[in-house]
Amino acid sequence: MKKILSLFIPNMAFVGAMLISAGFIIAEKSPAPQSIGVVLIFLHPFLNRGLKAALLNFYKNRYAAAMAIYFLLIVLSIWHLGNISVYKQWVVMQLPLVFIPFGLSDQKTITKPQQNIIFTTLVSAVTLAGIISFINYIIHFQEIQESITHSKPIPIISGINHIYFSVLLAFSGGILQWGLFVKKIQRILYRRAAWVTFIIIVILLHTIAARTGLFCFYAEVLASIFWLFFKSKKILTGISIGLGLILLAVITVKLIPSESNRFDNTRLDLHKYESGDNINHYSVSMRFEALKVGWAVFLKNIINGVGPANVTEAMDQEYTLENSNLIQVNRIKPHNEFLYSLVSMGIIGGAALCFMIFLPVFNGAVFQNYLFFMFIIVCVIAFQAEYLLERQVGITFFCLYYYILSNHQTVNTRKRGVLVHNALYKTQPNSNNPEILN
Repeated sequence: MKKILSLFIPNMAFVGAMLISAGFIIAEKSPAPQSIGVVLIFLHPFLNRGLKAALLNFYKNRYAAAMAIYFLLIVLSIWHLGNISVYKQWVVMQLPLVFIPFGLSDQKTITKPQQNIIFTTLVSAVTLAGIISFINYIIHFQEIQESITHSKPIPIISGINHIYFSVLLAFSGGILQWGLFVKKIQRILYRRAAWVTFIIIVILLHTIAARTGLFCFYAEVLASIFWLFFKSKKILTGISIGLGLILLAVITVKLIPSESNRFDNTRLDLHKYESGDNINHYSVSMRFEALKVGWAVFLKNIINGVGPANVTEAMDQEYTLENSNLIQVNRIKPHNEFLYSLVSMGIIGGAALCFMIFLPVFNGAVFQNYLFFMFIIVCVIAFQAEYLLERQVGITFFCLYYYILSNHQTVNTRKRGVLVHNALYKTQPNSNNPEILN
């Protein structure tokens, strides 16, 4: 038992991150792996005699500070005096914003090889869930195709929300692009496995994934082309990927029934909204209506919003005031993370969210770290179609990978000038002749 504990305790944070990554696909049915994983990460400094260092590192880290500020605003929203039970649930769900950066504040807590294992776990779990869901799609092809024409999603067998699954699938594709085109996996067996998995993910994104995931994936590919052109100077590879992207888009529209039906349904959906017809049960139109109503709620509560616990009630009141023809079950909250933050916490909350998400862009970190770049792109696009941080699977996904990638980026790069210098030069201590990297 002592031997097991001697192995487990120093690797608590790593085990927690593994549980979170493997548990994403079942989070809707069983949130236990997510919750246990977050707690293990948080407890890591306490059981590894690193509490003082963790507090100091947490205090110094700009990314941890950005996450803590956002969490603090959620805690302070209690003054709105809304539904206290909902408020408590909301605060508990948002704890990863401080638990994860605190537990991972020591940059040596999770090593580089362990990070790669965490990424592999995520890719494997999401791909497996996708393959099983794709088989189910084939078996029930006609039934599911009919449901798509009525704005229904293709079911994901593990029970995870189809939009969150699609975002995870797109980010998994970004991880594999990093391994194949940037990192250049050396071992032949691993490289072949990565190519097979990447092809499977591309197929899944174009058959069973939500439109959000598809948009994230195409944005990632465009970003990869940008990176290969301007960072890696691999012009031919970038051109090849670009041509492949165009071909893939054409094939998707012409030959894949689920995507063709989805495009047709989207056109009908938009026509319904533009013509003022009954938009009940039309997902895109309902989202546009929710954005309009959400913006109206924000304009009435610009400074500090209505409070996260009161968003549903405030939205319902505004729907009624605007004589919306949506029935009660279709009166959804704004499926846009930026607007959701404005509605719930006003301009202060919106500014805090933008500071947190765009901080690595402002300080240039994403331009030194391909995976961090991919992650921010995926989040920004997903934020346009979903309030990603308002469910456990979304908040844990964001906090874990945002902090792991930012923490890796900040090793030996406390000052921006040092970060840029290390990206351009390979130096030895006390050396006056830095060697420029090719």
